[in-house]
Amino acid sequence: MDEAGHPSEADVAATADARAGRALVEARVALCTPAEQAAFWEAVGRCFGGGKPPEIQGDA
Repeated sequence: MDEAGHPSEADVAATADARAGRALVEARVALCTPAEQAAFWEAVGRCFGGGKPPEIQGDA
């Protein structure tokens, strides 16, 4: 939590719902072709400015 008592991004990411949601997204992306995966991560980068999560950086 931050000084104002708000949960951090890491706190939120550690919740059961967030972990389950991430697992669903990762499973769906794994079914995509490399071109579809690249397009997905490009769109994520455009929408959220972050692109691939750090643990996926370097993957095709």
